[in-house]
Amino acid sequence: MNLEKKEGYKETKLGWIPEDWNTPTIIEVFDFLRTTSFSRSQLNYEEENEILYIHYGDIHATYKTPILDFDKVKTIPRLNNDVKLSSTVQYLQDGDVIIADASEDYEGIGTAIELQNVDKKKVISGLHTFALRDKEDLTLEGFRTYIFKNPIVKKALKTIATGSKVFGISKGNVQKFEIVLPTLPEQQKIANILNTWDKAIVAQEKLIAQKQALKKGLMQQLLTGKKRFAGFEEEWEVKFISEITSKIGDGLHSTPNYDEKGTYYFINGNNLVENKIIITSNTKKVNHKEFLKHKKLINNRTILLSINGTIGNVAFYNKEPVILGKSAAYINILENVSKEYIAFQLQAENIKNHFKKVAIGSTIKNLGLKAIGKTKIAIPTNTEQEKIVEILKKSEDEIVSFQKHLESLKLQKQGLMQQLLTGEKRVKI
Repeated sequence: MNLEKKEGYKETKLGWIPEDWNTPTIIEVFDFLRTTSFSRSQLNYEEENEILYIHYGDIHATYKTPILDFDKVKTIPRLNNDVKLSSTVQYLQDGDVIIADASEDYEGIGTAIELQNVDKKKVISGLHTFALRDKEDLTLEGFRTYIFKNPIVKKALKTIATGSKVFGISKGNVQKFEIVLPTLPEQQKIANILNTWDKAIVAQEKLIAQKQALKKGLMQQLLTGKKRFAGFEEEWEVKFISEITSKIGDGLHSTPNYDEKGTYYFINGNNLVENKIIITSNTKKVNHKEFLKHKKLINNRTILLSINGTIGNVAFYNKEPVILGKSAAYINILENVSKEYIAFQLQAENIKNHFKKVAIGSTIKNLGLKAIGKTKIAIPTNTEQEKIVEILKKSEDEIVSFQKHLESLKLQKQGLMQQLLTGEKRVKI
């Protein structure tokens, strides 16, 4: 929608917004509270510790919703009892907004959460954060966090970020930074609408977690023979992986010659995600000559396994134009065994725990090819293998369906934020 041509809108430094909305600076709306700078080593998760600590890393990675509800979220670290607090420390309260002032990527710049149900708890804001408190009642509780999720504001925040590997925003720049404020009645209505979507997203995430736990339990029972289907009584065989494969190998242990115009991809263990090879915009390319030089004997019986750093990720090879790096092993399964059954076995908890146990290295663990070959796997008859795969595949497909619905909810919310927080679409009061 071109807001320039729509009646009732005005032009501001941040763009076109409704005429009755304002663009004050952050310092005009919020007081900046004193924050602390304790490290992770000074934190713990013991309930008897009194002081709760908001770490900037948790704002990025742990707290999944814009509102941090202390009645619901139990993964908030606490300050060690032996740490001394300054007498000038400022404790946080309901409605305070905490902004992470550092991020490893552009998208994370200015990520904010708003506190709810703090009650009488002692909460402090930590390293690399700004703690904001409304000082003139220009904003409503529940809406404040969304100020910093406004696409107009987020885009503008990126322009004041500095740094190369880690991006940061300074207090001086943030204080002078302009934000978009709807009228108070609209703030309330917008917050209610977006909060409804947030609740739906959280509920869907919980459902997915439950289904994943159910699948994990099902795998543990079915893949060990603890639970059998009616009609199957034959004893299972226990075989080494080397006995059911034609080849176990890994990828290139050096760096290939990259070619931006190449049509083949150089992949490693981090490209193996949920049984698929994932190619991203950051995946390096090679040309046909380099592909022929380093290609491996992989085919439609190949399972790929991550073996360096992150160990145990699995993917099927489906003729993707790729060459393998050293952190991706290939396991070519014999025709008389179900490839899908073996893939499930490789992802079972007992096998993953075994891989961790036999992996070598201090900082970065590496799973050797011989160790893979010497791993024992329980194998039923082909018919029972197929039945187990059928049941586990149904569970897997159900999770994928729920994940697609979750992505749909998130996209809907993004669309709503784009429309409601910019004033492109007005709410009825």
